[in-house]
Amino acid sequence: MKKVLLICFLLAVLFPLSGGYFDDKGWISGWKFSPLQLDVGLVKDKKLFDESTNTFFSFGLFTLQQKSAVLSVAFIANTLYNNYGLQINPLLMGTVTDNNYGISFGLENYCKKCYGIQLGILNHSWGRYPVEKEHELLQFLGMNIADKVYLGIMNFSDDVQIGLFNISPRGAAFQFGLLNFNPKSYIPWLPLINFSMK
Repeated sequence: MKKVLLICFLLAVLFPLSGGYFDDKGWISGWKFSPLQLDVGLVKDKKLFDESTNTFFSFGLFTLQQKSAVLSVAFIANTLYNNYGLQINPLLMGTVTDNNYGISFGLENYCKKCYGIQLGILNHSWGRYPVEKEHELLQFLGMNIADKVYLGIMNFSDDVQIGLFNISPRGAAFQFGLLNFNPKSYIPWLPLINFSMK
């Protein structure tokens, strides 16, 4: 079981999901809002409402792709255009969000524009696709790659980093961790504390 989870995690890291066009049809079409969306996933057109429908609660048995939701749960992949509340993916490939205004929770969290919080093992706002990076507020746990405040095992960022290993290719303002790398410091590699000086 551990090997299967490791392979799924590596696939999620190497081949991140991308939110595409949210135009897949459901059994009920033409609605702009629905309080509930149910999606079997893995098979086209096996959802209750169209993907372009805004929902309050979205539930995907395997995968889910939806325009927007306040509470969204899927077990393999959870893809939203707009996350306005809580987006959860507890098992495999994680969450993908174009605009995150709430909290994304999954093994891997990928976001084009993050105005909220990402909680997971790998949190990032980039991938194999060119994306616009801006406004990442907080990423927590695991490996964090963004622009503001990071609390995790390994952090790659530009402002404040708190974790075991902190790497800032462009020079973070402040780093606190077991080992810190900052090219704009007088001593680039330092244990415990490092900060930009140039």
